[in-house]
Amino acid sequence: MKTFLDKKEDRGPRLVEPRAVALRMLCIEDSDGDFALLKEYLRDAGFELLPEVTRATSLGTAVALLEEPEKTSTAFDLILLDLSLPDSHGPETLEHINRVARHVPVIILSGNEDRELAVKMVQRGAQDFLPKYFLSGELLFRSILYALERHRSHLEMKALNEKLSKATHELKTAQMQLIQAEKLDSLGRLAAGVAHEVKNPLATLQMGVDYFDRRIEEVGDSAAMMVKYMQEAITCADGIIRGMVDYSRSDALEMELHNPNIVVLKALRMIRHEILKHNVRIERDLMPLIPAVLVDEGKMTQVLINVLVNSIQAMVGANSEPVVHIRTFYGRLETIDRDLGLRDYDRLRVRDLAVVLEIRDEGPGIPEDKINRVFEPFFTTKPTGEGTGLGLSVAKNIVNLHRGHFQIFNVENPRGFCVRIFLKARKRSGEMKEVALDGKEAVPDANPDESIPNPKPT
Repeated sequence: MKTFLDKKEDRGPRLVEPRAVALRMLCIEDSDGDFALLKEYLRDAGFELLPEVTRATSLGTAVALLEEPEKTSTAFDLILLDLSLPDSHGPETLEHINRVARHVPVIILSGNEDRELAVKMVQRGAQDFLPKYFLSGELLFRSILYALERHRSHLEMKALNEKLSKATHELKTAQMQLIQAEKLDSLGRLAAGVAHEVKNPLATLQMGVDYFDRRIEEVGDSAAMMVKYMQEAITCADGIIRGMVDYSRSDALEMELHNPNIVVLKALRMIRHEILKHNVRIERDLMPLIPAVLVDEGKMTQVLINVLVNSIQAMVGANSEPVVHIRTFYGRLETIDRDLGLRDYDRLRVRDLAVVLEIRDEGPGIPEDKINRVFEPFFTTKPTGEGTGLGLSVAKNIVNLHRGHFQIFNVENPRGFCVRIFLKARKRSGEMKEVALDGKEAVPDANPDESIPNPKPT
């Protein structure tokens, strides 16, 4: 409750209560005489409204009232505490009260005049220490007033410190993300240059391998095996070069309205060989009537292929029955993590209607200490020779070009890794008709106002 001093010439300082609500006090006092005297002091104190006082004659009764304030119909603004109770005595009494009511200011009313004890109690959290022998209505009034003001100031200072700590953390995070963005931008330019310089000698090597491959019967078995190994090495190097080019290129997007389900199905068709090769079961849950998205179909298909192949490779050897779950749905964004390293703001915002493409595998997931590095170029958790470390980096870059949002997290039950791609819905209910999976116009059967939370893994 916010209170302040209001000067009156005829009455002196008085307590002003802007809400015109009486203070609610809990008096923990076992002495009937002391409690009756306290009520007299409160009546003489000059409060605008007489405080409502609830009495507890033991620590146990007080704790029950404080732990279940709904039974008393309201919480307390202040606690008046006697340290000597039938079931508790001395400083431990205050410690018990602080544990169950740390947000309620406490004034100690004691028959003990020990100054050292008074200082110790204030150091342990009491707002004031008043000897009962010197108590008066005026002294009680001032102590209550100052206790409430000090407690309010303490809570405000604590809230400000928490905001400052949060702002400092966000500033450090933004700084690190900006540094990372600059590093990745420089690395992208470097990758483009390296890829260009390496492509020509790699093409020359390929010509040589092709030459010997056409004469494989003349060179003998040993040489034929060497030619095979050389071809595999060139193919691997070519994959790395193509990945570097994909990572660094900034080609103009050919944006058109597409049904996201059709983009998903196209990506699945293109990796059909990988699916059959590793005996992967695909579980599809595609919302039949879903808004269209404005995308470059080729590049968005590439994103899905990269993610799907990563999921399949993650389960090889780790899961005897590999399963990939693919889901599409849409709704309004409840919240969204902002990549502060990005330099423009033309992106998804809270309350935007968004389409979500979700791919979840049942592999081992990514160790928590490495999950923040998966978008770094050339970082990979796969064995040497089984991945370039560019798949997710390229995928995220393409989604960024679409002004979308790329999210990753580990999941449990079953254990696995989940990727969500958020894209702005371009055809909304009531404005334009939606495109169904078969290409016909239809009215969506989902609620466009359903919120999409920013998921936190459980």
